[in-house]
Amino acid sequence: MLKSMTGFGRGEYEDNDFSITVEMKTVNHRYNEVSIRLPRFLNPLEDKIRKTILKTVNRGRIDVYINADYTSSENCTLKVDKKLAAAYHQALQEIGSSIGVSDIGINTAAEVMYLARCQDVINVKEGFFDVESVWPKVEAAVTMAVDNLVKMRTVEGGNIYGDFIYRADLIAEKLALIEQRSPQVVAEYQAKLTERLNGLLAEHNIAIEPERILQEVAVFADRASITEEIVRLKSHIKQFKQIIASDQPVGRKLDFLIQEFNREANTIASKANDYTLAQIVVEIKAEIEKIREQIQNIE
Repeated sequence: MLKSMTGFGRGEYEDNDFSITVEMKTVNHRYNEVSIRLPRFLNPLEDKIRKTILKTVNRGRIDVYINADYTSSENCTLKVDKKLAAAYHQALQEIGSSIGVSDIGINTAAEVMYLARCQDVINVKEGFFDVESVWPKVEAAVTMAVDNLVKMRTVEGGNIYGDFIYRADLIAEKLALIEQRSPQVVAEYQAKLTERLNGLLAEHNIAIEPERILQEVAVFADRASITEEIVRLKSHIKQFKQIIASDQPVGRKLDFLIQEFNREANTIASKANDYTLAQIVVEIKAEIEKIREQIQNIE
């Protein structure tokens, strides 16, 4: 089944000591690109997270956002920067002195609370954290997010598949009209050529051999023949339907194949030498362009 490159997935895990939320979204991209934002203490797991995602997601830009909390206090301590606190205290004294209130009494409790809130006075110091021990929990959340992402991409891919089938059948129908019309073009050319020549030569009382006209018509028919292009385009349509039925990523294959669609349509247009055929080819190319735009959304 086709998969779209756009989607969103979310995964969670929580126990007494650890909680994590993983969100990922994907958008169209020619290649496969993963951007991961995660808490600093989980940095050693970034490569494992990326590999877990790429096992399933084969194409698109993937933005991953991870929030995690390690609630155990066993490995955390608070460190007070005493020198910095003293410096803040001295600064308060200098501020009071500068406005002429050096003897003002400062509420000790209030000052302590104020100094505790000053930047970098109190710092959390993390002890040893065995990041590998939480990997199974992280993996569970990442896998859940990937699964939800794939479900969304698959639903959208199913919609695109239906549109592909519809437009491929439409192209086949229009191609059948071209195939039906093509022999008439040669017959009409022969009739017009005969009429013009007879009209011109009658003025000078000159007759022309029918074989000569047939030779000219044969040259035109060979030059304007689009049989090979029709056969190839039919083959491309069949191959197109086979590819989109695959369970494998097919975006790049379809990208190349749709170029062949365009090539055959352009050749038919250049060789047709007929207004009706040219109009049908324009309609075919319009459908090809719609398919090409949708291919940019396929994994």
